[in-house]
Amino acid sequence: MSLLVDILLVVLVAAPAAGRSFAAMSEDEIDAFLRGLEEAGTPFDRRVLEISSRFLGVPYRHSPLGEGGGIDPDPRIRFDAVDCTTFLEQTIALARASNLEEARQVLDRIRYRDGVVDYTARKHFMMAQWIPLNQEDGFLLDVTERVGGKVVRWESKRLDVDVWARRRRKQHYPRLTAEQVPAGIHRLPVIPIDDARRLTGRIPAGTLLNVVRADYRTIPIRVSHQGLVVVRRGRRYLRHAARAGYGRVVDELLDTFLGRNQAYRKWPVVGINLQRIEESRGRKK
Repeated sequence: MSLLVDILLVVLVAAPAAGRSFAAMSEDEIDAFLRGLEEAGTPFDRRVLEISSRFLGVPYRHSPLGEGGGIDPDPRIRFDAVDCTTFLEQTIALARASNLEEARQVLDRIRYRDGVVDYTARKHFMMAQWIPLNQEDGFLLDVTERVGGKVVRWESKRLDVDVWARRRRKQHYPRLTAEQVPAGIHRLPVIPIDDARRLTGRIPAGTLLNVVRADYRTIPIRVSHQGLVVVRRGRRYLRHAARAGYGRVVDELLDTFLGRNQAYRKWPVVGINLQRIEESRGRKK
């Protein structure tokens, strides 16, 4: 990467928010931090933003969480490395918990079907599992149509034995047999990328943003990235664990992020899907 590009990236990424990174805190300190938010009666939306800010600067690592044994022995929770999905999963779990032990339990429910900690029960596929099942479990609420209105269109992905057999770069996908793949046609409302940039002002702070790409026969997924929309001094940013260019969790101007995605040609981005992170039923706003 050139020096000029490095300088531009620094300019386009917001300065980290105040507060110690989770990566620099012990688990006891994180537990005390969560208990402090609970005792102060911090509103849920503020909890999401405050907790997510404590991941700023944490290094990117692909698939850093596992089951602690078996096929994927990575730890079930960690704060020294995240990817785009585990950053959001842990943010949601911590925001909905009053202490670290409770957060561990919530995280298992977010990551696994019925909270059963097993590789084959993990919500591996965004359109087929992670988004719809976390909607059913009360963690997410789709707000794409609320933001996008008439420009929203529905995108779909068919998964079956043939699609799974045709996939390229098999090492990048879950280690599942064809029978373990959630077969069917899976749909998602999407704001087209050309419309998304002019509608950013309508996206509420704390909204989970999913990047949806073109449907290719040899690629069994369409959602390729996720982040959290935050508002700072009237400007919208995407807080996300970014591998390319950054290698860590950053706040990037949302318009800059969408503009870059709009320019992709090899695997085009068709639009964005938006989810509101829901508060647990037992917690008051």
